[in-house]
Amino acid sequence: MLKKVLFLLAAACVVMSSCVDEERSPVITQDNLLFGAFPFLNELKTGEFDLADLTGSAYEMDIYFVDNAGGADIAQYNVYVAFDDNNPVPSDLSTERTLFKSFGPSDFAPLGDKGNLGMTLRIPFTEVAAFVGASNVGDVISGDRFQFSTEVIKEDGRVFASTNSTPAVTNAFGGLFDFNVNATCPLPDDVFAGDYNVQYGYVYDVFPLFGADVQPFGPALDATVTLGLVAGSTTRRSFNFGAYLLPGYGFGTSDVVLDFACDVVTSSAVDSGAGCGGGSIAAVQVNSASFDLADDSTWTIEYEGFGPNDGGCGVPELKPWSVVFTKQ
Repeated sequence: MLKKVLFLLAAACVVMSSCVDEERSPVITQDNLLFGAFPFLNELKTGEFDLADLTGSAYEMDIYFVDNAGGADIAQYNVYVAFDDNNPVPSDLSTERTLFKSFGPSDFAPLGDKGNLGMTLRIPFTEVAAFVGASNVGDVISGDRFQFSTEVIKEDGRVFASTNSTPAVTNAFGGLFDFNVNATCPLPDDVFAGDYNVQYGYVYDVFPLFGADVQPFGPALDATVTLGLVAGSTTRRSFNFGAYLLPGYGFGTSDVVLDFACDVVTSSAVDSGAGCGGGSIAAVQVNSASFDLADDSTWTIEYEGFGPNDGGCGVPELKPWSVVFTKQ
């Protein structure tokens, strides 16, 4: 059956003639990126709001602009925010996306090893909480999230954001348009870190692939991954599955980031780097995954794939499946 799956995938690449593999070559190159622009994360200094010290907390990062002029053609850098109130008691304080801050050339200075123009973006908790109307004691608690999105406007008026940029900007070239900042509980460096065994908890049944029904070859995932620290955050851990997370497949993957926020763990998308001309196939988390802050021995995350994350291959969405992490 594995041979059948691989044959069908290969045939799809031939028929569509636009399948890409990020490990062979990025979707785009630096040459054609130079006609656009994006912010590049040079250093994440603090990536969370500390529930133990909210008044003293701030998100802070250094970014510089990548374009055809080392950032000199950037006219404006806009930062938007939406507040996601995951604890709507006694009332829901969630807000829609609103322009929070704008920066211009007078705010930019050379950053990074290439000397591109950029800036230090510092967002104090007290400032953004007041902006979204959540500055009272108890308004922001564990699980609440500030969702930031940014855009770059060039001197010629063109606007670049995550909504009109190819996935290769973030996957292959490290661009950072959107980011979330959680109100969370800081973790020591030696917990939720190190080697973990990963196995499927449950796996979906037969699924259609390019006109044929394919049966995954069982819960075969049984690997060791190493969860490493992420600079600027005490709650985030990074690792790589090594083989793609879709049961029955063996694509390479990009690094995955887990964020342990007091009692809920979230996973970034597991990006295969392969597709059919419409981005890349990815597995994304579904449902809420809980964990025990005092016990880093095990937790479970549910994912689903294809559907809107099928890389343009036209494959129906798969039923969710689960992955169990167990400390070794």
